[in-house]
Amino acid sequence: MYRVITILFFASACYCKTDFSGRARNFSIELLHYTAQETGGHVVISPFGVWTLVTGVALGATGNSYDQITKAFLLPKNPKSLIDGYKKLSRTVLSPTTSAVSLTSKNFVFLDHGFAIYDDFKQTLKEDFGATIKNLDFKDSDKAAAAANDIIQKSGATVSNVLRSDDFTESRMILTNAISFKGLWALPFNTSETTVEPFYDETNKQIGKVNMMYQKAAVAFSNIRDMKALALEMPYGNDGKYSMLLLLPYPKVKVAEVYQQFEKVSITDIYKQLQKDVDEFGLEEIDVRIPRFRISTNVILNKPLSYMGVEDIFQPNLASFGRVTKEEIFVSAIVHKADIEVTESGTVASAATSAYLADRIASPNFQANRPFIYFVMEKPTATVIFGGIYSKPTVF
Repeated sequence: MYRVITILFFASACYCKTDFSGRARNFSIELLHYTAQETGGHVVISPFGVWTLVTGVALGATGNSYDQITKAFLLPKNPKSLIDGYKKLSRTVLSPTTSAVSLTSKNFVFLDHGFAIYDDFKQTLKEDFGATIKNLDFKDSDKAAAAANDIIQKSGATVSNVLRSDDFTESRMILTNAISFKGLWALPFNTSETTVEPFYDETNKQIGKVNMMYQKAAVAFSNIRDMKALALEMPYGNDGKYSMLLLLPYPKVKVAEVYQQFEKVSITDIYKQLQKDVDEFGLEEIDVRIPRFRISTNVILNKPLSYMGVEDIFQPNLASFGRVTKEEIFVSAIVHKADIEVTESGTVASAATSAYLADRIASPNFQANRPFIYFVMEKPTATVIFGGIYSKPTVF
């Protein structure tokens, strides 16, 4: 009889160069692409959180299940290399050096009474992935959910009530990652400058209104011609370690068209262009207009991951987790919940035609009054902590 693993990932962002960094970064771009297809394009996810959790799951997989995960998540085949790379990257990404940023990531494993996992796998989860492991009575699902949520909240994670009783009904093991980001802008917006303004779709048709934040700021700005988009970097704190990277398509250019160009233009390339322009032109003052916004996403990642080649772990007759337990188990669902809030103080997780013809015409303008792409980045490794697309306006 096959048993079920449920994997849940919860992320929240409020008010706000290693080989391994490249692996996580490339996976992030692909995951956001397929998740956007599932959510209609208006989305936030934490690729780093998902990558963290499933990297741990990979160490319990065998056969084709292991091969598919390592290929899709761009992980090394050797388990020791996987663990060493994961630990090194995590230490870098999750270590703020400014009081303006707080960032935590916690892993949890909840086991049903009577469900035994191998000692080696349990030790790996505890020592290498810092997971808290607890046994609960899944048959009393209400009590199990309450206990699990209490454990998560007392760990210091800022998310609460993340597990429901339904999550325990058919499962034997639940793996959860909770990641939270809070960042204050290095250059905060003045709330008195925020005004209600129109927001347009990709055909320049007004589809709603937003509270548009405004400031004239000396920030990194580039015209990424190969992507048909403008790039803007908004730093958090004063050390340059974390920032929000925004990509605004040219007028009448679709977000999907810009996103397709990641096949030939990487996030690292964008940062290089931003730095090149800073070196050449200095930090010029830019007219910056960004909506104040909040996005919540609740999506099952089975289909996006299957598009990326991870299929067997979801199939009872194909899943192989020989390093976890002697029982036959499979993954019923990878559930992803994420929130991001962007305000004048920071992050919680139309430009004139002439500006596109020359990189530095006087008074460059970044007016995000149409769909755009955003990433919350750990800049030294170019790791995507949170990422998404804003396309459905609301007055927040």
